[in-house]
Amino acid sequence: VYEAPYNYLTYDSTGKIAVQLFIYGDKDGIGLFPGLIGMFNNPNWKIDQSNKQWVTITAAKGKPVSLYMNRPLPEETNEDAIAQEALCKYLADNKIVAKVTINRGHSYNAPYTIEQMSTASKVVFMGSCGGYRSIHDILEKAPDAHIIGTKQIADAEVNNPFLKLIAEQLRTG
Repeated sequence: VYEAPYNYLTYDSTGKIAVQLFIYGDKDGIGLFPGLIGMFNNPNWKIDQSNKQWVTITAAKGKPVSLYMNRPLPEETNEDAIAQEALCKYLADNKIVAKVTINRGHSYNAPYTIEQMSTASKVVFMGSCGGYRSIHDILEKAPDAHIIGTKQIADAEVNNPFLKLIAEQLRTG
């Protein structure tokens, strides 16, 4: 229960790991986005921002790990939800199975992340205020998931270093 070996998180015979990060297009999500991208702006990672709806961050060194993050497009016009849907379709069409799921949104966004996340998720980081309250719903969707849920306020000062730690642990195997 306290560990998830590397091979437990791979989705194909080549040992690839996919991480899907859901972010929302409210003021906070839009404000957090540059910092999330900036965490990977170093020689260990390659950032592909060519898609208008999502960003792909791939390990340039180490294990084959890719992080897929929708852009936090304006929620008022539902563009963030459309981007998430497009990314989920892209992953499915390309047989990419995200076994690590990360929610970077408020607690009221958590049900949308859970609804869209892969049933094969093995590690779920519910980085929203009171994320631990979603444990039941996460396990209903992905029964084998290991869950990291915040208890009180989820802030970038806590979540971003934790996200970076997860990414580096995966990249280094």
